[in-house]
Amino acid sequence: MRKTAVKGMSLLLAMALVLMLAACGNGDDKSSGGTGTDGKAGEAVKLKFYAQYSGENIPVYDAAKAELKKVMPEVDVDFEVAAQDDEQKIKTYAAAGNLPDIFFASSGLIDVFKKSNNILALDNVIKENKIEEKLNETSKTLLWDQDGHSYAVPNVGQWASLIFINKKVFEDNGVKVPANYDEFLTAVQTFKSKNITPLSLFAKEKWPGVQLMDMAIVSEEPGGLKKLESGQGTFSDAAYTKAADKLSKLTAAGLLSSGAFNTNWEDALAQFTSGKAAMTLNGAWAMNDITKAMGDNVDIIYAPFADKDKAEAVKWNVSGGGFNQGFAVSANSKNKDIAAKYAALFSIEFAKQRILLLGDPNPILKDAPQPNTPHGALQKKYVADSANFKTMTTFPWGLSNAKFKTSVEDNTQKFLVDRKTDAYINDMNKALELARK
Repeated sequence: MRKTAVKGMSLLLAMALVLMLAACGNGDDKSSGGTGTDGKAGEAVKLKFYAQYSGENIPVYDAAKAELKKVMPEVDVDFEVAAQDDEQKIKTYAAAGNLPDIFFASSGLIDVFKKSNNILALDNVIKENKIEEKLNETSKTLLWDQDGHSYAVPNVGQWASLIFINKKVFEDNGVKVPANYDEFLTAVQTFKSKNITPLSLFAKEKWPGVQLMDMAIVSEEPGGLKKLESGQGTFSDAAYTKAADKLSKLTAAGLLSSGAFNTNWEDALAQFTSGKAAMTLNGAWAMNDITKAMGDNVDIIYAPFADKDKAEAVKWNVSGGGFNQGFAVSANSKNKDIAAKYAALFSIEFAKQRILLLGDPNPILKDAPQPNTPHGALQKKYVADSANFKTMTTFPWGLSNAKFKTSVEDNTQKFLVDRKTDAYINDMNKALELARK
């Protein structure tokens, strides 16, 4: 009896040990809500995805997610709508150790997160999935950071910064679409006198004001603000002081509304499409939203800040451009291998769906499909124009020096209010010295 009891006890202990080991083995591999480590093949994985999941991009994200389900059926993602706050929320997540598994990262954010070890290098997953081979030649450079590694797979191409023109407002008020600085100033003065906002700027975000400054600079210096960040020149150089002086005169003439610094993009777009504003500024990616609202009643210009005698020569020196940016992965994700593969493949599918669903006129793919709906007049014009671009700069989030980016955002916003050119130049020269240390 005693021997049987001992055998029974031994068997129970062995079974308990097996169950305990099995539980330990499975516990870390499971990923519920992005909280486990990389799961075994076939196990369900849920990833948190911080994305610009809004407006026209919603069906693009949904379609890309559906296609990825065919390739990685074990993975599901929860999209969190990215805040339009100049990357403050995502930085707060990083500081709290709570980054989503996948997130959109600009080159400036990449630089910050590299230093804090918050972003995963994607070199291996790019090679394993032949991502570079799927990109066209001009887009391959967008894949790699200046240190030779890749931290984000691009999802869109090199967009230009544009000033959109409400054709009806111009025609009804007998104003010529400006091709140079004198015509631009005249247009601003005329619209202001008629209580029409000349340019609706969503300056609640800081980058549109910086982009406006960059557009003024490229008419004098094609390197724009990016040239200064790279260590060449100062704000005291003639090209930069002249650009600041022109922008100061335009704002003094009433270029922006008094409420511009409390205006978001939706409000700026509404002012423009309703005819309360004659112009608005955004990247070329906004063409679809604008043409849906306005049809053929919209045109584009690139940088009407050039002197009349130089306007033709600098016509295709464009503000905006491409940089290493796209979908990135948290280095601390507990599903980082799966997240890395998903982010890389999702980026390519996202680019494909933008072409199919939105008629993206600026594809990054080598074998780009034809859009479901043919390009409209404005998109066709942009495609034709882009073939003439001589130089491009960057958007503010493409500035990789965080000190310089912060300084130019803060000082430019202040300058657009007080219009003190000398103070702006001095402040920016001091910021450059600090940024270059």
